[in-house]
This record gives sequence, C-alpha cells and structure tokens, in this order.
Amino acid sequence: METEFFLNKSAQGFLLSSVSINTEIQSDNRCLNCDEPVKGSFCSNCGQKFQPTKLPLRLYIEDTVETLFNVDNRVFRTLKDLLIKPGKITRDYIAGQRASYLPPLRIYISISVVYFLITLLTNSSQVFLVNLGSEAAESGFGKVIQVFMFVLVPLFALFTKWLHRKRKAYYVEYLIFSLHIHSVWFFLLSFSVLATWCYTYFQIDEGSFFYYSVAAIQIIARSLFLIYFVVYLKKVFVQPWWKAIFKSMGIIFLYILAMILIILPYLFLTNQLT
Repeated sequence: METEFFLNKSAQGFLLSSVSINTEIQSDNRCLNCDEPVKGSFCSNCGQKFQPTKLPLRLYIEDTVETLFNVDNRVFRTLKDLLIKPGKITRDYIAGQRASYLPPLRIYISISVVYFLITLLTNSSQVFLVNLGSEAAESGFGKVIQVFMFVLVPLFALFTKWLHRKRKAYYVEYLIFSLHIHSVWFFLLSFSVLATWCYTYFQIDEGSFFYYSVAAIQIIARSLFLIYFVVYLKKVFVQPWWKAIFKSMGIIFLYILAMILIILPYLFLTNQLT
C-alpha cells in the first residue's frame, strides 16, 4: 500500500510538472499585442506578426521594407496570373480563392498610378484611350480623364453586367472583372507610352531597326488591348468565341460612348469660361 501511495504521488507530481511546463510554453507563445495564444507566424486574433521584441538589424530592415512596399509572393503571383493566364485570377477571386492574390482594387490602383506616372514623366499626349493635342495636354485635360476613370470603371462593370444579364450574378463580380481588365489595359498601354517616348527622346531615324522595333511594340500593345479583352471575357464568363467577340464590341462601344458623354460637359464648360 505504501509503495502504491508513493507511486501515485510520484505520478501526480510528474503530471503537475508537465502541466506547469506546458503552461509556461503556452504563455511564451502569446501575442505581445493582445496576449492571445499564437500558432504559426501571425496572431489569429489581431494579425500581428509573431517575432521577438529585440530584432537583429537584418530582420528589422526586412520588416521595414515589407511594411513600406508590402512586397510578397502575392504580388508576383497576381501579376503572373493576370497577364499570362487570362481570366484565371478573376474566376478564382469570384470563387472565393482570394488568399493568394492582391485585392482587385489594390492591384488596379497600383498599376494605374504607375501608368499615369509614366504619362506624366514622358509628357505623353495619350491618356488611356484619348489622344490629346498640345493645348488639351497643357490645360490639364489628362488629369480630368484620370479622375473620370473612377466613374468609368464602375460603368464598364455595369455595361458588362447588362450584356450578361441572363447570368444572374451580383454586380460586384462584374466590378472585379472591370478592375482586373483595366489593370491589364494600363499595363499594356504603359509599354505603348514608353515606346513613343523612346522614339521622340532618342530621335530614332525613320527606317532604322529601332524605328521598326518601337513601331512593333506600339502595334502589339494596342492590338493586345482588344484581343486580350475578348479572351478574358470568354474565359471568365465561359462562352463561345462569337459571343465573346460580339459582347466585347458592345461593351467597348458603350464604354467609349459613356466616355464621350462624361467628357463633353467638361469641354463645354471650359470653352464657355475661356
């Protein structure tokens, strides 16, 4: 009996010591921000990264760069699937597979800012689908178009939804589609603007190899503008080629019409004021 009592006491002591050890381990693995238990690299409660308070210089620099530019694998995967696999990112995002991609609005704003920055630095007379004259460019008309893009993108989604009204889907799905396709368009047009700038800045001789190279880049970029849209529309909404082509032309027609109707009042008012 004494032996059993001794063994039981020893076992209880061992269990108590195990519990205390586990408690210490759990308390060590708690978030420093909200004091919740952490499993993995980030806190599931507040989202803070789980790392020691005293960081080496290398980790501090990496953390600062990641915070400032927020460059991770999602950026490269988003750009790759957006440009190389037409429609995949939109289909995945609508289906709820979103963790691997940047949000549509974020990728749209990032690429559009880069595009408009390129047009500003190169003094380009082309702003999206509009070729500006020297007077219009100097009057700041290009900036007006940039502002109007925040109206045109939702309108583009509305036109796409109207031409796919039998699909019975929510408007937000078409808005995601619109943000993605405009991101691709801005990316392609960036190359067209840069090619035009190279032609004028370096004073490329007509008939030279570089002259034809710049012309080829412009033709490819502008051709892909429409071709990519047809392919993207077909892949996202799963329809025959003839329907994709027909609906693409319809959406582009309504889009250009809306752009004209939005821009005309501004032109009228500026002419009246001058």
